[in-house]
Amino acid sequence: MPQPLRTLKIAISGLGRMGARHALHFLHRVPQASLVAAFTPDVPSELAWAKEHLEPWGVKIYTDYDLMLQHEGLEAVCVATVTTAHAEQSVKAIERGLHVLCEKPLSTEVDVVSGFEMMVVTRV
Repeated sequence: MPQPLRTLKIAISGLGRMGARHALHFLHRVPQASLVAAFTPDVPSELAWAKEHLEPWGVKIYTDYDLMLQHEGLEAVCVATVTTAHAEQSVKAIERGLHVLCEKPLSTEVDVVSGFEMMVVTRV
């Protein structure tokens, strides 16, 4: 008998236009994903949106990215913050052993992308 599909516990980093869209998709349209946490820097409009649209569904809201990465049972992070934070946040999540989906671009700096590539290659 086939085993039931389990859900992936995922967090979203950034609740701007793309982050909010990803959050709602994970929450309502991806049955194999369970949105358990979300990070947004202390941006009042994003925090208000999260309290209205995510907290009622049990999503824990963080204003500290590093604390969000420690969320119990977290398995993956979708990085959708400002471009300048993509690489740093992705690296932190990978270093914690989490799966990462990062919005493009990873960085606008070639040396950052090259360093990231080397880090990933050495982990595989």
